[in-house]
Amino acid sequence: MIDHGLWELILGENADTQIPEEQADNDPAPEGRATLLGSWISCAIGILLAAGTGVAAFLGGGANTTAAALGVGFGVLGYFLGARKLATATVFLCAAAILFGLAASQGLIPGIAPSDRALPSILTLIASFGL
Repeated sequence: MIDHGLWELILGENADTQIPEEQADNDPAPEGRATLLGSWISCAIGILLAAGTGVAAFLGGGANTTAAALGVGFGVLGYFLGARKLATATVFLCAAAILFGLAASQGLIPGIAPSDRALPSILTLIASFGL
């Protein structure tokens, strides 16, 4: 029989999945805490960007969705760094801010004037050509 070493131990059917107590490192590494802190900071920045996009949409700032798209990126970064639930909430909040900003810019939100509908008048175009 061929000895596959660690692979057999990991993938074998009768392998015990418990790590012995003497091999387990119960002390969290500083790198893990720094990574978790970085993920929380990344998610907080993403939430602030989503909130900024929402405030800009309320004030009639137009269809500026760049900040919320950047917030989605920060949320994905936070997810990869370890803050799974907060990062998922960040991404959903940023996506909602993008949709709200686009809807507000088109006049679909009552009470917010459409900011993306300002077309030049025909008379000014005719006057600019000297006709």
